[in-house]
Amino acid sequence: MSADSSDVLEPPRTGIRDFALLQTAAFCGTIATRCVEIALAWWVLDRTGNDALLGVLIALGVATDVLSRGALSWLGDRFPPGRVIQSCFIGSALVSGLLTWLAYRGVYELWTIVIGIMLLGVSLGVREPLLMSTIRSLLKTTSVASAVRVRSTVMSLSSFAGPIAAGVLIGPLGYAAVLATASGVVGVSAVLIVVLRTPAPGPRPAPGGGFTAWASGTRAGFRAIRRVRPEWRLAMLTMVVNFALYPVFNVIVPVLVAQRFPHRTWVLSIVESAFAVGLIVGSASLAGLSGRLLGRRRTVLTGFAMLGAGFAGTGLVGALGLHLPVIFTVAASLLLMLSGVGLCMITTNTGTVRLLATPAAYRNRMVAAASFLSGVVMPLGSVASGVVSRTSGELWALAVLGVLICLCALVAARDRVLTAYLDLPDDALDDIYLRDYPHAFAGDAHEEQTATR
Repeated sequence: MSADSSDVLEPPRTGIRDFALLQTAAFCGTIATRCVEIALAWWVLDRTGNDALLGVLIALGVATDVLSRGALSWLGDRFPPGRVIQSCFIGSALVSGLLTWLAYRGVYELWTIVIGIMLLGVSLGVREPLLMSTIRSLLKTTSVASAVRVRSTVMSLSSFAGPIAAGVLIGPLGYAAVLATASGVVGVSAVLIVVLRTPAPGPRPAPGGGFTAWASGTRAGFRAIRRVRPEWRLAMLTMVVNFALYPVFNVIVPVLVAQRFPHRTWVLSIVESAFAVGLIVGSASLAGLSGRLLGRRRTVLTGFAMLGAGFAGTGLVGALGLHLPVIFTVAASLLLMLSGVGLCMITTNTGTVRLLATPAAYRNRMVAAASFLSGVVMPLGSVASGVVSRTSGELWALAVLGVLICLCALVAARDRVLTAYLDLPDDALDDIYLRDYPHAFAGDAHEEQTATR
């Protein structure tokens, strides 16, 4: 298969440079896209005064993001990844620019805003897994683990900074100015991606079209993750984690703080920000340090335990009756920071295994399918946590969810298949799923990978 200059694998020295530029574009683009979504929701709130509708619009953006990871992940394996990433950023820039123009013209149509938020969610859902899977084709095997930690730091920073930037700017500038600023930043990210040479991850089937190509490509990705035993078991554990993770910060902690300290909103801001700080610190340094000291397997198991213990401990802090806001804030922040570090220890190490072990022709679909499976349970977790908090209280809900995650550490420790792969060094992981589970990659990936060896 021929490739143009945008899809040729660069030497290692340029791979590091291109990786840095790619993550810069991803960081700016993700922050700007989240700012656009929040500004659009505030535009609707300003016109309608409907708080519920604001929440629906933000949830709609998240839903289209998660669903597109499952339905459209095959694009990154069937077409040159550089072109797909470019298309996503350019599409986001065009959508953001059009909505900005409408806002300044005073043209308000709810259906236009809904479609815009959905398109932005699709763009995020397609490009984010691909930005992760592209790491393997940019860098040497020995550099992948460090690059995954950098990528995790970038995403943690963008998730933390996006809502803050939108909140800070909307007050003094208004939603139209925020839309304009964010649209400009998305445009800059699109330009960076266009001039950047992103390589193809390896041999891939010739592009096909129509519903059949979409259905077969999507089905193949889920079939692969289902048949690769360590990935499927890891996906189930990750679903449990996300089942607990999403409602903790979207339902339980906000309600707990509102009940205990109804007139001190700063408590909620600090407590929830502490988790993001834990993610940043974990991905930037502690996950790597733990990996060197304990090894990958023990780091992942410790991460599960830390994540669950932090949640359960926060519930215990509330149960102790600490009614002084400063004491509660400090204790809960330290515990949730511990949880953030634990989550990062899990994701960076399992993400490294996935990138190294998966054959190139299926890499993006495996990354996206894992992301989809972990995200699809979030609404169910919110419903379940709401039931528990109404019947037993928020403190019991935190304790139950924390213990549930701690149990994941025990399950993972007893899973010999999963721990065997976590114990392997990076060079031994290279394409090992293809060798150990060839039936999972029936068709193009197996045949083409074999032909290239």
